[in-house]
This record gives sequence, C-alpha cells and structure tokens, in this order.
Amino acid sequence: MRKADALKTFLSPSKPVALAVIGDLCLDLAYQVTTEGGEISVETGLQTYSVQSVKGELGGGCNVGLNLKTLGARRVDMYGIVGTDLYGKVLCDLLESHNLNIEGVQTQGEGWATHVYHKVFEQGIEHPRYDSGNFNVPGERSIDLLLETLRKKIDSYDAIIINEQVPQGLHSKVFQKRLNRILDEYGEKVLWFADCRKLNSVYRNAIHKVNEAEGRALSPDFASLSTKELVKALYGYFGKPTVVTLGENGAVGFDGDVFSSVLGVHFTQHIDIVGAGDAFLAAMALSMSRGASLAEGIEVGNLSAAQSLLTLYGCGHPTVEEILTLKEKAAWRYNPEKASDDANRVFDSGGTIEIINPVSKRGLPKIAIFDHDGTISTMRSGWEGVMAKMMKEAIAGSALFTLTNEEILKLEAEIAHFIDQTTGIQTIEQMVYLTEMVARYGYVPSDEILSAQEYKNLYNDDLLAMIASKKAGVANGTIPPSEVTIAGSVEFLHYLYERGVKLYLASGTDQADVIREAALLGYADLFEGRIYGSVGKIDEDPKKVVLRRLITSLAGQEGDIIVFGDGPVEMREARSRGVLAVGLLSDEVRRSGENLAKRQRLVLGGASLLMPDFASSKELMNLLGWNGSEQYV
Repeated sequence: MRKADALKTFLSPSKPVALAVIGDLCLDLAYQVTTEGGEISVETGLQTYSVQSVKGELGGGCNVGLNLKTLGARRVDMYGIVGTDLYGKVLCDLLESHNLNIEGVQTQGEGWATHVYHKVFEQGIEHPRYDSGNFNVPGERSIDLLLETLRKKIDSYDAIIINEQVPQGLHSKVFQKRLNRILDEYGEKVLWFADCRKLNSVYRNAIHKVNEAEGRALSPDFASLSTKELVKALYGYFGKPTVVTLGENGAVGFDGDVFSSVLGVHFTQHIDIVGAGDAFLAAMALSMSRGASLAEGIEVGNLSAAQSLLTLYGCGHPTVEEILTLKEKAAWRYNPEKASDDANRVFDSGGTIEIINPVSKRGLPKIAIFDHDGTISTMRSGWEGVMAKMMKEAIAGSALFTLTNEEILKLEAEIAHFIDQTTGIQTIEQMVYLTEMVARYGYVPSDEILSAQEYKNLYNDDLLAMIASKKAGVANGTIPPSEVTIAGSVEFLHYLYERGVKLYLASGTDQADVIREAALLGYADLFEGRIYGSVGKIDEDPKKVVLRRLITSLAGQEGDIIVFGDGPVEMREARSRGVLAVGLLSDEVRRSGENLAKRQRLVLGGASLLMPDFASSKELMNLLGWNGSEQYV
C-alpha cells in the first residue's frame, strides 16, 4: 500500500477530471415516524403514525455521482431516465443543487415512474420499504436521446461509470445492446466501470465491481472458491479487470497479472451499510481516472466505503480529508478466512501453539507487554454479563418491563455483539458508545440520558460488587492467587523478569484498579512501575500509548518486543506496528485450556500465534527459538 500522501495525489483536485454516470436514477425518502400524537383511524381501526421528519437524498446512480462530486471531480454528468411525476422534478432539482449535470437525463411519461425508495424508521428500527418504479420500461426515444447525448460528449470524459440498481430500469436488453456498441467503439479511449447489482447486464470492455454474493451467484463453479480464486475466475468470466468487495473483510481485485487485496476496517460503533458500495465505486473510479493502479484504486475505494458506514440512516459521502484520516487511524481486520475456519487450524510440532502467520526464530525479547484481565488475572471473569445487564437497563429505562419478547431479544443481541466487538477497549469508550445507543433506541427521554462517565460509574459499582468476595478471599488467604490467574501466567512473568526482560502491563481497566489488583495477586513488583491503565480519556488508550512510545524508542527493533493478550485491541495495535502478537485463548472459568469463543476476534485482530494458557510457554519458547527454554519449568 502507498503512504497517505501518495494516495492523496489520486484524490487531489490538482488534476481536474470529468466523469459520467449512466444508470438507474433513484430518490431516497427517509421518514422518521412515531406513534406519539397519532390516532387510531376511525375508518380502518389501524394505528396511524406521526411523521417527525422527511429527508430526501440521491440514491442509485445519483448517489455515485454525488460521491464523485464530494471527492472533488470537476464535472459529473448524469445519464438516465426520470418520470413526469412529482418525484422526477424533485430528483432533478436535487441533482442540480449538488452541481450534477442533467443534460443526459431524459424525462419519460408513459411506462415510467421515477425510482423512489420510501424508507420508514421508528426509534432506529426500519420498517418494510416501499419502492416505486420496479416495472419501468425505457422507451426507444429515451434511449435514443440519452445515447445521442453520450456520443456527443464522450471525448470529454476521463471515466464513465455504468450503474445498475433496480430489478427493472434503464438496462433493458435493447439499451444494453446499444451501449455495448459504444463500449466496443470507445473501450480503449476512455476508462469504463460497471457495477451491475442485479447482474442482468454484462458490459464489455469495463472494469467490473461486484460484491462477493453477486460474484458467486454467476456460476455454480464459483460457490466453493477462495476469494483469491473467485476474483481470478470472475476475470475470466468478464474478460476485464475485476474487483470483488467483501463487506467487512475488505476487497480483492485481479487485472490479469496482479492480484490485489485490502483489509476490512473494524468498527466498534454502530454502522450503516447503505451506500457503502457506491462510495467504494466512486472513489475507485475517480482515483483511477487520475492515474491510480487497480490496486491503489481498490485501497482508496475500500477506505471510502468504510468511512461511509459511519453515516446512519442514509448514504455517507466521504470527503478526501475523512478518507486520509481514516487510513491513519483505521483498525484493520486481519486474516478473515482463517478467522472463520476452525476446522483447518495449523499447530506447531507439539500441537499446542496455533500458527496463524509463520514466525521466524528470534532471541529472548527485550520487552514483553501483557494485557491484564483474561490474560493474567481472572479476577474480573464474568464482566460481560455485568455490562450486558447494565446496558440493557440503561437503554430500555422504565420501558424495560413493557417491551415485547422480540424487542428484548433484538436489544440483547445488539448488546452481545457490541460487547464482543469492543472487548479490550477502555470502559469509558464503551460507555460513550452506550450513550449513543440509548439515544438511538429512544426509550429514555433525552434529558434523562446519563453521561458516559455516569454510566461507567454504574458499571464499575456493579462489577466491584461482583468481585468483592474474590478480592477479600485473596486478601485473607482463603483464595490462593493461582485460583484467580491464568495457568502458568505468574511463573512465566517471573521467568522473563529474571532474565532481564522489561515487563509492561497495559489494561483498559482504570489504572488505580489495575495496580491494586496486580499488587494483591503478588506480581506488581515484576513490572517495576510499568503498569498502565485507563485514565478516563478516550484518546489515551493505555495499550496504544504504551506501544507507540516503545516503538518510537526502539525504532527498527520491533522484533525485540512481544505482546500477549486475550483481546483484539492489543493484537491489532501490535500487528499494525510490526510487533509479534500472541493471543491467549484463555478459559477464564477453568483458568486453563482453550476458549474457542475468543479465537475469531483474536485472529481478526492480527494475532500471529495462539496459545491456550501459559502452561504452553515452553512450546512457545521452542517455536520462537528462545535460548534457555530447556530450563523453563
């Protein structure tokens, strides 16, 4: 991948470009509704809804055009058909308000209704959608005028995007045949892209973008292929460079010679996938029209799509600045295929250490960084249940006991997913996202929503109450430390300490609590003051801070650092900085053996090696070639 400043050249307006978008022109209407203030209809007996707001946005090919303009294209010309109905005028007015040229937009009365997606949202939940325009048939005159305008202006374009959005719209057999003639004539004179969602249309001489499901649906032979095999097979199918988007797992491409791939971006907050494909296509096409290779275009497209996910209940339109910022701070999803494959795990010769990425033998490290909870200590085992209960009560408020079973199950499922996605980050950051969830669900009046710190205090009170008996037992000697630590962890710390390895402890738990618990369990002194925990500031995550400082002080010596943890945050921070990340599949209840529920997130986080607990330390030392492993007991 190129550095951000190199990518910026492909998004910079220093090279003015003109692009055209040919496709299904759609209008998105988003309604926010509530039953509050509504009535039961006298005529039908049905509940009516009060519309709180209506927001009109560009959809389909129009959204691709808007993304191009947002990213700095000098001129974007739209080609398609709208109806003579009210929505057709609204759509054209919207296009012009965003400086999108509509000379190529044709108006058709008979046989055409403007494509409109009516989307209804109630307290963050989307109702069934109503679509108009699903039975459209483009007329001969509309096709003639559209293609005549295209031929007149085609020499002025750097790239042309063909978009297919709806089951039955612009891309009739007649239109496809006639546009393919133009592609045959101008295929080498202008850069063509095709994104045909329904795959009713196959255009020649165009770079094709498809999502994974669309690609596999083209042939029964594609169903069992790996992603790399799939994109190469699709290149053979289309006969042109092909890009396959993989949703949260990034994208792959093949140009006939070079295979390219980019990682997906991991998000902890709520996201919305609507419009992500359009953002990908626009950024890729724009950057390639400015000279980017297919691989570079895929990278820019992937970042643009990821940024668009952060816009809820509508299509995101990433800016150049947002894309470049995201590249610098993105949390990547590593090895997605291995993460989802529990059946073909690869182990060391002893059958204990799982090898995700091959590692070279190395000497004893100078520095070892450890996560705390779940990696060394099991004092806080069960925190997930405590947080889930607190979050459910916070989100539902007084409505908790009036919710239907379906509503409760949906809420619990989102909470469980959230906790899984955010394991390892600071508690205060989790609580920031909780405040957003409380507001989104709408059960709690806005003036009763607590601050992130207040929610954190509630959670900490509940958690400390849960572990109070454990702490008391360790303090009075009725519970030995070995019963609240992962097997072999304390012995391993002593082994490293005695051989001069500097030990660091970095946790998302409050720093004062980490220090107290490490002292209580008898190993705080081994870290010689190098214990870091949360100080209540989101931008000062202790795991990130520690790694950043050490990488800076040991520039070029990343091989002298090793990170151990049972969460994806420390894995991702280590992997992104070229540091060996060893994941612990720790079973916090039994304190030994594997907990495979942790495997996927550790692999996605970037772990190169996985071990069940520190009773496997000797096998790890042998694998890494540490001298003196034969002395380890």
